[in-house]
Amino acid sequence: MEVHKNSIVIDGAVPLLASTFNPKHIDWWIQGGATAISVTVGGANLGPDPTAKVIAWVAEQIQTRPELMLCRTANDIMTAKKEGKLGMFLHFQGPSAIGLDLDLVWFYKQVGVGVMQIAYNTRNPFANGATERVDGGLSTLGIGLVKACNSAKMIVDVSHTSKISQLDAIEASSEPVIISHGNAYGKIDNKRNVSDEVLKAIAANGGSAGVVGYPAFVSKNKQPSMDDMIGMIDYMVNLMGIDHVTCGLDYDGTTNGVMPAEKIQAQYDKLVSSGAWDPKAYPAPPYYYPVGIELPNTLYHLTDALLYRGYTKEDIGKIWGGNWLRVMDKVWGDPTAQLIDDGEDHNESLPHVHEH
Repeated sequence: MEVHKNSIVIDGAVPLLASTFNPKHIDWWIQGGATAISVTVGGANLGPDPTAKVIAWVAEQIQTRPELMLCRTANDIMTAKKEGKLGMFLHFQGPSAIGLDLDLVWFYKQVGVGVMQIAYNTRNPFANGATERVDGGLSTLGIGLVKACNSAKMIVDVSHTSKISQLDAIEASSEPVIISHGNAYGKIDNKRNVSDEVLKAIAANGGSAGVVGYPAFVSKNKQPSMDDMIGMIDYMVNLMGIDHVTCGLDYDGTTNGVMPAEKIQAQYDKLVSSGAWDPKAYPAPPYYYPVGIELPNTLYHLTDALLYRGYTKEDIGKIWGGNWLRVMDKVWGDPTAQLIDDGEDHNESLPHVHEH
């Protein structure tokens, strides 16, 4: 618990809140010791109107709950840690809310969206998705989207995206590209997982990849063990290096224990019928997340397991938050201040993040 409390703990993929609109679910990350969460506010086939409703709900939570704060910079996340708040930064899991208008990237950046995922499993005007029938690269418009994100200081995310589109995005980007939530295909051969080639390219680009807890991406078992989860982290650390692995645990509305079983099944059926989820990659629920971190209110159990496996507190600091902060600081920037150094041992893994 001491290591966990002293770390910057970032969950880089949180679609659950947009599935349930339940303020009590935010408390789970607070109970789990999170410093900041990446809240999915747009994606899949959500157009501007439903996206605006999600953003409005998140804004209401931030403005009416003093224990929450919106984070636009790496420095904001350090402030959240110092003040004991839960930081929230906004994430698009797909660009459908912008239509074909790249100028809207600037609008959403000002609203608080800091991360743009360029596809969600299926083909769109910009890129190909991970579960699409054929692979394909970025369109000319897709290259324009990457460039627009670079200009607006929005992090480019290639989760849920096809291999060729992922590699095209890395090549087109002048800034580090991330996979906010995506496990290694070389460890578990699920179509939504990411090839070794792409993971290595992400690392070479200066980006990071977030390990996911969604069971079918972690193990062939109905419920992964904690050893399965750590095994995935081991694989990705060995492949990419300790400076490029993060956590994007991906708890959502279909996670066991979030909603009644019939509502979970209805949500699953809707995602499958829309084409957003391929049943070969997303088997039918229930979804039991790895033992010990079934829900985000016990995230500290992952820290415990990493320590038991032999990771140092510095390593754990990088996986939980340091690697995220490095990318945030590089892409988002903060012209008004350096990262706060309050003398506390929040992450000994961050000395290079203080460079401006």
